Amino acid sequence: MRIFVAVCVLMVLQSGAVLAQNEAAFGVTVAPEKARVGEAVTVWIDVDLSEDWHIYSATTPPGGPYPTEFVLSGAGFRQVGAVIQPKPIVEYDPNFEMNVEYYHPKVRFGVRAEVGEGMPGERVLSGEVIYMLCNATQCLPPNTYTFEVPVMVEAGPARAEYVFSAVEAPAVPLDGTGSVADVERAITEGLSAFLYLSLWMGFLALLTPCVFPMIPITVSFFTKQETQSRRESVAKSLVYCGGIIFTFTGLGMVLAATLGASGAALFAANPWVNLLITAIFVAFALALFGLFEIRLPYGLLNKLNQVQGGSYGAILIMGFTFSLTSFTCTAPFVGTLLVLTAQGTWAWPILGMLVFSAAFASPFFFLALFPQALSSLPQSGGWLNSVKVVMGFLELAAALKFLSNVDLVWQWGIISREVFIAGWIAIFFLCGFYLLGKIRLPHDSVLDTIGPLRLLASSGCLAFGLYLMTGLFGAPLGEWDAFFPPYGSYGEIAKIRSGEPELTWRDDYEAGLAEARATNKPVFIDFTGYACTNCRWMEANIFPEKEVHALLKQFVRVQLYTDGRGEKYKRNRDLQEANFGTVALPLYAIVSPEGKEIAHFPGMTRDVGTFVSFLKQGLSPTVASVIRR
Repeated sequence: MRIFVAVCVLMVLQSGAVLAQNEAAFGVTVAPEKARVGEAVTVWIDVDLSEDWHIYSATTPPGGPYPTEFVLSGAGFRQVGAVIQPKPIVEYDPNFEMNVEYYHPKVRFGVRAEVGEGMPGERVLSGEVIYMLCNATQCLPPNTYTFEVPVMVEAGPARAEYVFSAVEAPAVPLDGTGSVADVERAITEGLSAFLYLSLWMGFLALLTPCVFPMIPITVSFFTKQETQSRRESVAKSLVYCGGIIFTFTGLGMVLAATLGASGAALFAANPWVNLLITAIFVAFALALFGLFEIRLPYGLLNKLNQVQGGSYGAILIMGFTFSLTSFTCTAPFVGTLLVLTAQGTWAWPILGMLVFSAAFASPFFFLALFPQALSSLPQSGGWLNSVKVVMGFLELAAALKFLSNVDLVWQWGIISREVFIAGWIAIFFLCGFYLLGKIRLPHDSVLDTIGPLRLLASSGCLAFGLYLMTGLFGAPLGEWDAFFPPYGSYGEIAKIRSGEPELTWRDDYEAGLAEARATNKPVFIDFTGYACTNCRWMEANIFPEKEVHALLKQFVRVQLYTDGRGEKYKRNRDLQEANFGTVALPLYAIVSPEGKEIAHFPGMTRDVGTFVSFLKQGLSPTVASVIRR
């Protein structure tokens, strides 16, 4: 009887394996095909599924379906790093009574292997994929797919761009944040995949907080242009976007070549650059208030094809200013590309920056057209001047932001969060009173009555000023907290909404590792910057969440600023670039007490659950056992 049962079970397993092979087709490639000792190659496993079958992610939580596992072997190879995988579909499965992570109808996984010592020549890299398939009605037993791929090992020292700095780590999802893994995979897949990633990241960067102030600033700048033909309006808008693309790409490449991968971020955080931007915005605001006209010399104006009310030169300067402000919250994609330039790879970064900046600049083409269309409306003098003045107030608010960056980098401690908020309250109250006619400027018409739109705009300004007043008493201000200096002293995160005391942070990496070894805790590293708007947003909106706060308490917390001046900040930059292959901010990493990477999280996220999942990776039982050993 026992033999019969065993035979039946074996037959079921064999039939399940055959069915699994029929329902999933595998394809394996390796990149690069040639490598040197000490370098890493990436094995890409493509899985195509038939009908309604799906395969599970490598990060599927325990207690449910079998997660997809990858084992690389072969003489002279060592599997390293996290499994590279796209963001999975997450759904509740009533059969397993839990949320599961899966893919359908196809997926690409990536696994890395380091080339070990040995003679040059062709080596065979072997591997296994252990996977489980399910559909709506049944699940097949776990099956194994085996493969072999040739790798040509060349003589010579390892090249920096192919050396994998992280060590064994749990799998982490690849979700299009522009990380090194994203860029590597896109380059491996070809030109179209890389262009798609560049385009997608350009549009995604428009959602970062530091872009929002440029919307009213763009409108206000072009509102000041006098009435012109449609052809001239389109030409000026194209020049503006072209200026953004040229300066964004050119500046990034030049700074990467002269100052290294972190050059663009350092340039944007430079206090003198921020002072220049502050002066430009204040000058634009005063011009909109009617104090003076911004004009280039007539000789230069003639050479630039004379345009009444402004010049192409001034528009290019405005595009250059836009590019500088954008670098203050560098997207992860840009930081990764600049690392490639520092390693000697130029063609891909230049192409990527051009496509990225074109997508980034495209919405501002229409914003530049909008106020010019308003200018062409008949009898627009009086109300249009009021629009200019309102935009001038907004530019003053933006100027205060960049002046705050100077205060943070130089650590004057003058423009605290309270002072900054008080300045914005004053600006928006003055704007509200102006719209009510309580304040008149030189070019204003006499205001006999207040129209509905003016009354509505005035109410909005005054209401926003009253809302900001709550921030003076420590209340969180949501999205707006990204623009303000951090709470309290430098390096502290936002106050915890639950009323618990603020978390304490170390500012020395080695001291953090020493504490971790003494307490047997993993280390959470926050790579941040004084002029990083996205960093402030995360500190004000994600860190204070109760679940995030509770998880952070279980780590040794280290906060490393990378955009300051001095040896300490250079050391932090080098640490980030060497270990995580990017200089973009923010970057969050979890390492063991010995400094081995467990997981890292590039950029900002508005999904608290995603960040919680990342933190839990550093506290999982598997990781805990590794730390104890």
